[in-house]
Amino acid sequence: MGKKRKRIFLIVPIIIVIIFSLMIVGLSKVAKVDMKDKIAVIPIIGAISSGNGEGGLLEGNTVSSSTIVGFIEQANNDKSVKGIILNINSPGGGVVASKEVADAVKKVNKPVVALIRDIGASGAYWIASASDYIIADPLSVTGSVGVIGSYLEFSDLMSKYGVKYQRITSGEYKDLGSPYSNLTDLQREMLLSKLGKIHKYFIDDVNKNRKKDLTKYANGLFYLGTEAKEYGLIDGLGGKEEAINVTLRLANISKYELVVYRKETSIFDILSKISSNFGFSVGQGIGNSFDAKGDSGIRLE
Repeated sequence: MGKKRKRIFLIVPIIIVIIFSLMIVGLSKVAKVDMKDKIAVIPIIGAISSGNGEGGLLEGNTVSSSTIVGFIEQANNDKSVKGIILNINSPGGGVVASKEVADAVKKVNKPVVALIRDIGASGAYWIASASDYIIADPLSVTGSVGVIGSYLEFSDLMSKYGVKYQRITSGEYKDLGSPYSNLTDLQREMLLSKLGKIHKYFIDDVNKNRKKDLTKYANGLFYLGTEAKEYGLIDGLGGKEEAINVTLRLANISKYELVVYRKETSIFDILSKISSNFGFSVGQGIGNSFDAKGDSGIRLE
């Protein structure tokens, strides 16, 4: 019995050491995986809205600026993320929403590459211009640096059916842009003045971001990727592979893991979208100078 006890006393410490060693090796492997260099891919798909939702079931495809900004900040604060790719397929969107995302991109302290696929126009191009490098498909639609302010006006239709608009306001311009009355020359001039100021801000910021004067091409026209490259609106032509290669070069890394940032949708999100869409349909016609996405009628698209 004495010899058996001695053997047990000798074997138990050895087993403990082996188990402890295996635990250390396992933990080191986990740590190594967690610390692997990553490239964050942030989708900007659909019209850019300042609302909190991602487009209702009955709306077109939209993306919230707050969601995009949150992803950008998350990637910027993650030390394992060495570079960011903005995967853009958007016609633009709200003025403030687009500016918010562009401002967030400029605050990133690591390489940001914008990849324009089918379309990266207006507000979406503004966001792309804030990145370190822009790549677009040769046949993509880019540019379209302009501002639009539009609404439905049906005063003539009302007159045809004997419906009159009684104007009661506490300010001379309080009903500016109302669909129930024609714009006066002065009102039209005032709206154009506001649009002009927004357009100038838009152009100036794009020029600053791109470090070149692109005012000549800020006329609202869209350009194919090949034209955009020729005019200096973008830096290169290609797709996902080219965007990854440029990001690796700018980040000075070779081995990487792609991490796509997505907003998870729960059953509660779906139910809230159904109820919000129903509420909007019922209340349609109240405040028609605002669109379904919660942005003003002035948009970058």
